[in-house]
Amino acid sequence: MKLKIFSAPSMEEALKQVRKKLGDDAVIIDTTEQIINGVKTVKITAAIEAPAPRVNPHVNPAPKPKPAPVKKSLRELDEQYSTDDKLDLVSSLKHHGFADGLQLKLMDLGKSLECETPELTLATALDNIFHFEPITDTVPNRPIMLIGPPGAGKTITTAKIASHYVIGGKKVHFISTDVFRTGGVAQLEGYASVLDVSLTEAEKPEDLDIAIKTAEKESDVILIDSMGYNPYSKKEMSELHSFLKTTNCEAILVVPAGMDPYEAREVGETYAGLGVKRFITTKLDVARRYASLLSIAESGKMAFAGVGITPYLGDGIETLDSMKLSRLLTKIPKKNNISFERD
Repeated sequence: MKLKIFSAPSMEEALKQVRKKLGDDAVIIDTTEQIINGVKTVKITAAIEAPAPRVNPHVNPAPKPKPAPVKKSLRELDEQYSTDDKLDLVSSLKHHGFADGLQLKLMDLGKSLECETPELTLATALDNIFHFEPITDTVPNRPIMLIGPPGAGKTITTAKIASHYVIGGKKVHFISTDVFRTGGVAQLEGYASVLDVSLTEAEKPEDLDIAIKTAEKESDVILIDSMGYNPYSKKEMSELHSFLKTTNCEAILVVPAGMDPYEAREVGETYAGLGVKRFITTKLDVARRYASLLSIAESGKMAFAGVGITPYLGDGIETLDSMKLSRLLTKIPKKNNISFERD
C-alpha cells in the first residue's frame, strides 16, 4: 500500500489533490486541521494499493531478502587481504591512511597493552577509544532516519535494516522524504514490494511528523529514507535540520568507505552537529583503505552501528566490534593486476 500526505487551505482542495494524484480508488486514512500563524491548513493522509514496480527486461529483478547466509561477510572480505605475518601494525595503519595524530594515539595505547598479536593489540586499543552500538533485534523506541551525503547508499541501507526486522517477524513501515530526486521514491517502492512493506511519502517536515504518527498505529519499526544532503551546503543542512527537529527520530549517518580521512573528519563533525550519535559505513567491498571509519567516529564522537559490504539486499548490515574492525585494519588487501590488453 502506498501512502501520501496532501495539504491545502480547505478540505475540498485537499480532496481534489487526492483524486488528481491517486484517483477515485484512494482511501482516506486520516484528516487533520491545523492553524499556523492564523492560516488554516487541512492535511489528508490517503492510500492506494501500490502498482507492481515497472520491470525493465534488461535489468535483473530485485533480489529477495535472505536471513542467512549473507553473500559476502566480513570473514569473506578478510580473505581478500594479505596474510603476510611479517606485516606490523605501523605498516598496516600507514596503508589505510591514518592521520598522524590518530595513528600515534593508537600506537601509544597499544604499547601500554601487553597483547599476544598486533591484531589483538589494535582491537584492545580500539575498544578503549571507540564505541560500538549495532542495530539489534530489539524494536527501536523511536523511528530511525537514515541521513548522509548523496550516493552514500541510504536507500539500500534502509531496505537492509528493514529486511533484518521483517525476518524477525516485525512489521515495518517506510517513509521517504526523497521525493524530488528522479527515481528516489521508485527505488524504495521496489524494495517495499519485495519486503511487503507499506510506504509513505513526506515532502515537508510537518508531513513527516504526520506520517510518523499515522505509521505508529500499525507498525513496530518506522524507517525513514532521506535525500542526500551536501554537508558543505548551509542551505541543505538547514533543511535537513528542520526535518530532524520536527520529529522525535534517531538520525543514523550513512557514509561510504574509502573517503579521504580528512574529508571524513569534516563530514563527521558536520553531522555530529545535528545530534547524530551512530553511523553505518557502506561499500566496504569497493574500498581498500578504511581510515575514514575511525576519522568519523573520532571527530563526531559517533558509535559504529554496522557496515554494509555490498549493494545487495540479501547481504544485510553486519555488526561491527573492535576485533572485526581490527582485522580490517591490520591486514593489507591483495593487489589485483588487471590487464586490458587484447589477446
